Amino acid sequence: MLHTMNSYNYDNIYPQYDNHEDPNSNSIFMKLVPKKMYSNSVNQILSSDPCRVCGFDKNTGRNFGVITCSTCKAFFRRNGRTGSLLPPCRFGGQCSVTERTRRQCSSCRLAKCFAVGMQKDLIRTDEERAARLQLVKANRIHRHGKYQQHAPCDIKKSPHQNDSSSFSLLSSNDWIQITNIRNAYGHFCLNPILHAEEEREEYLTAQPIKCRLKEHSFLNVLNVRLTSLSTFFSTTIPAYSIGMNRNDRQWLIHMNLHYLFLFSSMDLMNINGNQLHFGSNKACHNVYLYVFGQDLLIREEYLIHKLNHLIGHDSAISKIMQIILFLSPCLVTNSFRTLNSYQPSAETILHIHHAQQEYTHILWSYLIYRYGEIKAQKLFMSIIGHVLQQQIYGNDVDKSLIERQPFGNLVYSMLTSFSID
Repeated sequence: MLHTMNSYNYDNIYPQYDNHEDPNSNSIFMKLVPKKMYSNSVNQILSSDPCRVCGFDKNTGRNFGVITCSTCKAFFRRNGRTGSLLPPCRFGGQCSVTERTRRQCSSCRLAKCFAVGMQKDLIRTDEERAARLQLVKANRIHRHGKYQQHAPCDIKKSPHQNDSSSFSLLSSNDWIQITNIRNAYGHFCLNPILHAEEEREEYLTAQPIKCRLKEHSFLNVLNVRLTSLSTFFSTTIPAYSIGMNRNDRQWLIHMNLHYLFLFSSMDLMNINGNQLHFGSNKACHNVYLYVFGQDLLIREEYLIHKLNHLIGHDSAISKIMQIILFLSPCLVTNSFRTLNSYQPSAETILHIHHAQQEYTHILWSYLIYRYGEIKAQKLFMSIIGHVLQQQIYGNDVDKSLIERQPFGNLVYSMLTSFSID
């Protein structure tokens, strides 16, 4: 099967990167927005308008009262209300804030945010965010119900379907679950990782180039990524957080967690304007070279870009796919993994499979609903083929880390012995 999937030409399924359709054009919800309202919003804020804070040429609209990029938006959300906790500027508050220097001085960056008119009163509190989330859920269900009244009820049966109702259109509960997954991923996973990456970049940028090989900075961010992913799965998979005991949950984390990093790396790349967090222009690049080597970094960059080409335009697919892969009894099998004395029972394995099937059903229904049956089949096959490539890559990373003594072996031990406590 592995040989068959690797021989499949996934690159021919879709056009090249610059030929993708606008993801909004496929959204049923965009069709519900009045054309006048949509055209007015486009006229007011152009995608070519630069960020008012750092000058980056791709904005995400008006955030906290000012046109900014996603990175400056996230920075102000974290620090706008607690700016006094930031370290003071070492150069008397005279730092230039640009796309290249924005991470070098948090104090001057925040001052620039306020100078261009960003308003900290617009940052929602935890209570306000929770209330807003409930409102968004209610509106989404309401819009979905209206669409279904006009949508065709007849969908051709998939050849992979086992019964007539197995893969019907998504229910309201399914939509709520997808929304919860996306929101939880941003809150518990993506935002903490982005914050850790930015802190490391600011710290290493302030160091002389010859002193940037800081092993502890790599381990700190690695621990954040493991913790964030673990928290995300605990909050979104009841069958995992409630239906499994601690030993079974720990076993699943040891077996699968670190093989899912490519997905969050893709999300970080999209937030950072198509720039990889370990790219050659980053201060942490030499640390990644030291840990993984040039060949593995090139392969990782290729896999991240290919994954982004497949599903980067639809954030829901990435999140659900990570859950499906995490709920695998053994995502990657290799001959050098330290044998774990603990093995879950057959009943636990069956429980994991049932939970995996539940999320596979949601993903497949979503793909058919969003893209139609034929395109959904092609996209699903492409995703599976890419997962097989990730498995081979993950196996090679494990082997390389074990051979790279002593720090590589330390990283491997951390990846395979991370504790949920």
